[in-house]
Amino acid sequence: MSVFSMPLSIRWSDIDANRHLRHSVYYDFAAAARMQLLSERGLTTEKFEEFAIGPILFREEAIFRREIRLEDKITLTVELYKSTPDFSRWSLRHTF
Repeated sequence: MSVFSMPLSIRWSDIDANRHLRHSVYYDFAAAARMQLLSERGLTTEKFEEFAIGPILFREEAIFRREIRLEDKITLTVELYKSTPDFSRWSLRHTF
C-alpha cells in the first residue's frame, strides 16, 4: 500500500485555550483519514454494510511532537505499518 496523504484545514473550533490544536482533534483527523483511505480503495461504508464487516479499532495512541496552530498548513499521512500475512489485522501510522 502506498502512503496516503490529505491536507487538513484547522478550524477555530479545533483550537484550545492555549491557541493550539486540541488533543482530541488529532484522533478525529486520524479517524477521518483512515475512512477516506479505505473508501478510496473501494472499501466504502456501503461495502462494509453489504458484507456485514468493518474495521475495528483495537488501539489508538498519540505522541505529540509539536503544537499545531490555527494558521498552520498541515498534511496528514497514513501508511501501513505492519499486518498479518492475510491482512486480517493491520496497523497504520499517522503523521501530522
